[in-house]
Amino acid sequence: MSDYRFIDFTRKGSRADLTLKRPSRNLLNVEMLEEIVNALGKAREDESLKVLVVKGSSGTFCGGIELKERTTERVGHLMPLYTQMFDYLNDICGLTVAAVEGEAFDGGFELAAFCDVCIATEGATFCHPEIGFGHYPQIATAILPRLVGRNRAIDWIISGDKISAREAYRAGLINRLVREGELMDEVNRYADKVASRSAPAIIWSKRAIDRSLYASAMEAMRTTASTYMKELLSNIDPHEGLNAAIEGRPPKWRNK
Repeated sequence: MSDYRFIDFTRKGSRADLTLKRPSRNLLNVEMLEEIVNALGKAREDESLKVLVVKGSSGTFCGGIELKERTTERVGHLMPLYTQMFDYLNDICGLTVAAVEGEAFDGGFELAAFCDVCIATEGATFCHPEIGFGHYPQIATAILPRLVGRNRAIDWIISGDKISAREAYRAGLINRLVREGELMDEVNRYADKVASRSAPAIIWSKRAIDRSLYASAMEAMRTTASTYMKELLSNIDPHEGLNAAIEGRPPKWRNK
């Protein structure tokens, strides 16, 4: 087991497992992101790593970013770590596999979508609720249209509706859908299959696909992150929406 507080990071053979374990709902905060970035920093340096499994604990994947971490006092520290997490995840030589059950909301949705493969249970639920407090998901706006198409991405982000695992599977977000209680059996079978392949073949198959199809994805991600920090947060409504969500009251939009 690892020495981290909010995650576990273990390595066995050519496989590594990153487990989110912050009560409750595995909500992301600055300290947890520091641990994730530290673990991924080690993984990205390891060319012998063939598969990285990202999973939750206590029956849920990740409920997203803790609301108070988005406040003016914290967001300047949070967002660089948050984008660095995806930069490092993108640099992993092996295949990244999201094992999703329960909630994959907000940043949890983005984390699952960013992995190379998503395996989920039939009861998993995906949602981008950020629009409800006047924000938008900065990573999803860059990568979700590439995964499920522009119009569906707009619908999911602007409506803020909960997306069932079945709908996410039909849209192409989920690669493999399994019954409740069978998630890790399927993840382990898949990871074993990947681990039996040649490391260079895995690395360069993945790189070739990314370069041909998603060459601009990482740059787009940085653009949407910059727009979020410099443009969206310069308005009044995002701060009012966040405060209202924290206080448990309806927001009073000023539309500016």
